[in-house]
Amino acid sequence: MLEHLTLGEFVVALLMALAALSAFVWGAVTGAFRDIEAIKHQVLEVEDDGNERA
Repeated sequence: MLEHLTLGEFVVALLMALAALSAFVWGAVTGAFRDIEAIKHQVLEVEDDGNERA
């Protein structure tokens, strides 16, 4: 009985690791990790525009 529980936990952990790896590869292929600094500055500009309108 204990072997089945351990095997099930291993399978779940393996599937979660594959999901995380797939998300990372998808992000790298689509360019989600490129030019992160520009995104940060865009967010700050939008926040500044919102504060000026209020």
